[in-house]
Amino acid sequence: MMKMFDINHPASAQEISAFFRNRSLTKRMLMLGLPVLTAALLLIFAATGSGLEFVINRAIARNVQLQAQGISLAMAQAMEETRNQLLVLAAGSMNTQEMINRMKFRAKAGGLRYRELAFEGLSPENRYLLLNVEDDVVVVPIQQALANPTGPFHSFTTKLLPGQVSVSQPMEVLYSMIPIHGSAQTITIHVLRFTTPVFDSNGSLNGYLMLSLDLRDLRDILSVHSAPDAPLQTDSDAHVRTMFFDREGWLLFQSEPVNDHLRQRKLSTDTARAGLTGVFGRPGFNTAFRPGPEHIDYWDMVVDVQKGHSGQLPYQQRGWGDAKPVKRVSYAPLCFTPVAGDKPVIIGGLAVLDSGLTGTRMGILLMAIFASAFVGGTLLLALSLWWLARQINKSLNAITSELESRNLEEKCDPLKLPSLPREMERLKVGINTLLYRLQNAQNHKERREAAEDALYRREPLTDLPRWEDLPSDGIVGFSTAMRMLLDNVRKAAQVNDDVLVVGETGTGKELISEAIHLMSARAKAPFITINCGALDENLLMDTLFGHVKGAYTEAHTSRKGAFLAAQGGTLMLDEVGNAAPKVQQALLRALSTRRIRPLGSDHDVPFDTRIIAATNAPLLEDAQRGSFREDLYYRLAVITIKSPPLRDRKADIPALTVFFLHAACKARTEKLGDARKDTLCIIPPQISRGAMDKLLQYDWPGNVRELKNTLTSALTFCEGSVLYEEDIQLAAAASFAHNRTFSSSGALEQNSGFTTVDTEFLQERGKDVRKHNDALQNTSATTPTYGAPDSDELRPKAQDSFAQGVASSAPHLPPRILTAWPRIAAMKTITRLEYQNITGSDISMRTAQYDLQWLEKHGFLRKEGHGRSQRYVVLKDLAEGV
Repeated sequence: MMKMFDINHPASAQEISAFFRNRSLTKRMLMLGLPVLTAALLLIFAATGSGLEFVINRAIARNVQLQAQGISLAMAQAMEETRNQLLVLAAGSMNTQEMINRMKFRAKAGGLRYRELAFEGLSPENRYLLLNVEDDVVVVPIQQALANPTGPFHSFTTKLLPGQVSVSQPMEVLYSMIPIHGSAQTITIHVLRFTTPVFDSNGSLNGYLMLSLDLRDLRDILSVHSAPDAPLQTDSDAHVRTMFFDREGWLLFQSEPVNDHLRQRKLSTDTARAGLTGVFGRPGFNTAFRPGPEHIDYWDMVVDVQKGHSGQLPYQQRGWGDAKPVKRVSYAPLCFTPVAGDKPVIIGGLAVLDSGLTGTRMGILLMAIFASAFVGGTLLLALSLWWLARQINKSLNAITSELESRNLEEKCDPLKLPSLPREMERLKVGINTLLYRLQNAQNHKERREAAEDALYRREPLTDLPRWEDLPSDGIVGFSTAMRMLLDNVRKAAQVNDDVLVVGETGTGKELISEAIHLMSARAKAPFITINCGALDENLLMDTLFGHVKGAYTEAHTSRKGAFLAAQGGTLMLDEVGNAAPKVQQALLRALSTRRIRPLGSDHDVPFDTRIIAATNAPLLEDAQRGSFREDLYYRLAVITIKSPPLRDRKADIPALTVFFLHAACKARTEKLGDARKDTLCIIPPQISRGAMDKLLQYDWPGNVRELKNTLTSALTFCEGSVLYEEDIQLAAAASFAHNRTFSSSGALEQNSGFTTVDTEFLQERGKDVRKHNDALQNTSATTPTYGAPDSDELRPKAQDSFAQGVASSAPHLPPRILTAWPRIAAMKTITRLEYQNITGSDISMRTAQYDLQWLEKHGFLRKEGHGRSQRYVVLKDLAEGV
């Protein structure tokens, strides 16, 4: 590279080509494009810079000239307003008091300040002079007014036509020893006097009326229009001063900073005359200043104003106006028209001194803009070239990255990229063709592996626990959780204290309670289970505590009650959290005193019964909320045993599967009768690897009961000696688990079901399933497997009927509710017994209670009353919520 730029050794064409060839696309584009753009921009800026500067200076000068003419027009409008006000006063009465009232009204109304109002009638006694002093009208004694040489009675203009108004030169007026508010004061004012004739209704001349305008009002107009925020101001930072001179060239006043003290400030020319030489004091205006004849440009401006012309001086001298260099001076005459349509009279002129550096700043700003545009243009081209090269590199990198990712992930699917340039599209098509061939080979390999895996998953497991090795009491499990549970059961069985068993629905709380009973010293005594959630308040009280003969109308005999019936043994109170407050209070008393009082009895009866309570509800939280007695909770929870959910002990699922399949086959064979036992094989099917994996992957919200129901369903539809993955329908189990959550009181929890078939689950699935089960029990056909009929005619009918039953109902409601609802809606109110009669399917009291509680929870029914008088009232149609 150094040789290529060496003058003594110029590089050859091959070396130059090699140099650029070794550079990246981005560098090549930048090295070729940037010099061209730089040269083009420099030529454009050089050509337009001088022209733009000339246009800007000319625009600024024109704007300053417009500002001068605008100020002149504003001052002329103030004079026109004074003329109109004078004509209005001349048209009215010349009475002194009325004139005083008008002057006071004008003073209070604000606006222009009129300082003098004088009337000179045709007779000497018909004249007066009014002064406006601090918004108060003072009558000047006529003798003092006549004696004052600057008074209005010495300057009245005569020979005026009707409606004609004459104006005087700006003048300074001094009034000495004027009585104001009880004291004599001297007042100096600077005014313009306007005079007009006064005629009576007959057109006869009555005299002359004079109205003077305070020059400070004109000064204020001058200041406001010269302020930085004036409408015609070119620059908010501009330094502009405006001065007023009369037609003789005397400087009378200048603009002042606009603030709250502007109206009270005196007239001044200090800043405007800075740097000028001349004389002070014009006759009749002591503060006036006139520059000397050496200021030729100034006097050329005065002469031009006297001719009624406006213009501009390209001043470049220092020391005129605020001791700053004056870039230009714009001037305009101030004219007054005595009568509409008449030739205007020149009162004086005003000059706008522009000492700002607007043009210089604009030039600097223009150069900054050019520099920014140059830099921006260069950067823009550089970015454009960089973007173009980047897009090319991006396309190449995208293809490379996709290939690398497929190589790392060992994938062969085609490249899926957005539209690319034509050449790269061809490259992508070629690559995709190769990937397509690789993908076909990989798919063939995966299909072969999937087939091998499917065969592997259909192989039966050989390492499952044996039926003979499983405990016969139904508490199956070898996991850590189950070992801890069994250890707690053994410890609880060694003492005689009451026990509280807590756990989710379907975890086997009743079986745990029975195990505690069987391991205890009370094993030979009765073990009685009472479901507190399935009975109403009065029936539960009678079931627990019994009654004596004649306690109520239907009490024809005495009844011991569960506490006495389990004497010496164990009483399990299932779903104790659903007990009514009255029942809770009775239980608390019984547990505290170990005595009960049957209904209708006058004496307490002692009992020796161990109490084991079970619940799936958080009793401690319910106690804190007030729905369960806290003292009863602590009475029950002397020993607390938690039944773990199945999802926390999935290691026990293989053993539970073997246990349930053997138990179900045995129970089903027994139901088919003794006549078929010799021809039926009671050996359960084997479990395939896929089926066991499916069972282990599921979370089992219904716990052990759901596992048992799922296996029972799979056993029903299994047609061979192996239970495959497709035979296990977890959707039905999930529907059952969903139905189980309908009752907030946990009314669905029944016996643990570890050793018996749960026929209520099949009832949940409709009448067609019950017909199918009846057919299974009544058929005389035999099967070489494990007790399920192999009839080609019976099985399709049962399955079709079941599918129709499910399709005609809501996915989360048992068909019996949908069937019974029209009659419930027609009756408007229903009891539990009436609901059992309507369904006509021999459902248990417990299931009927659960159905009604679910309808109540979801707002279809409302419960009224307690005990035997409890009824459910229809609130809305079932179709609104299903």
